[in-house]
Amino acid sequence: MKIYRFESEKEEVYFFKELKPSLISKILFYKHVLKIESRLPSSKKGKRKHYLKSLNKASQIAREDFDFYEYFRSRSTYNDHHYFIRRPYKDIIRDHSMQLYFDSKISTSHEYQVANLICSDMLTNYLERKIDEIDHKSGTTNFREPVNYSWSGTKIDLVELIYALKHARLINNGNTDVKELAKHIGEIFNIELEDNIYRIYQDIKLRKTVRTKFINRLADNLNQKLNEEDL
Repeated sequence: MKIYRFESEKEEVYFFKELKPSLISKILFYKHVLKIESRLPSSKKGKRKHYLKSLNKASQIAREDFDFYEYFRSRSTYNDHHYFIRRPYKDIIRDHSMQLYFDSKISTSHEYQVANLICSDMLTNYLERKIDEIDHKSGTTNFREPVNYSWSGTKIDLVELIYALKHARLINNGNTDVKELAKHIGEIFNIELEDNIYRIYQDIKLRKTVRTKFINRLADNLNQKLNEEDL
C-alpha cells in the first residue's frame, strides 16, 4: 500500500471512501458487539435497558464530526480530494491535530470517520433488532403480514412536511440529515425523494404567497374535523 500508485485520483478516492471503510467498519462493528454482549445482564428488563443505552451511544458515534456527517450523508463529492486523497503527514497534522499517530502513506484523514458512520448504521440495526426480540415484536410467534403504505399527496407536500419535522427538531432533536430522513420516509410511503429534495425545497422557498401550503392545509383539515366532532 505504501508504494502502490493509483491510476487516477478517482480510483484513490473510491478506495479510501468506499472499499477500505467498508472493511474497517466490520471490524469496529464486531468489536462493539463483543463489548455489548459480554456485559449483557441476565434479566429481560436489564437486557432491554442495556441495549437501549448502547443504541444511544451508537447514535452519537456518527455525530462526533457533524459537518462531515452531513457531507457524507448527502453524498457530496466536492471535498473528496481533501478527505480521501493521501497527503503529506505535516498537512494532516496541521488540519487534523488529533491524528497524531497517523500514517499518511496508507491512510487518509477521513476514511476512519466513514467507517464509523457505517459501523453506527450496522450497530443501530443490530440493537433495534435485539430490542424488538425482547419486546416480542419480531419472530415467528408474532409474525404479521407487512402493511404497505403509499403517499397520496404530492412530492412537494411530503418534502414540506419533512423539513417542518426537521426544523422543529422533532426527530433526533434535529440532528438528522434531511436527505437521510427523506430516504427513510420515502421507503415507508413508497416514494422516491432523496435525489431531488433540495430542488423541491428551493421551489417551496420561491413561493410568492404562503410558503407552508401543505402544513396550513393539514391544520385546517384537523381543526375542521375537531369542530365537526364537537357538534
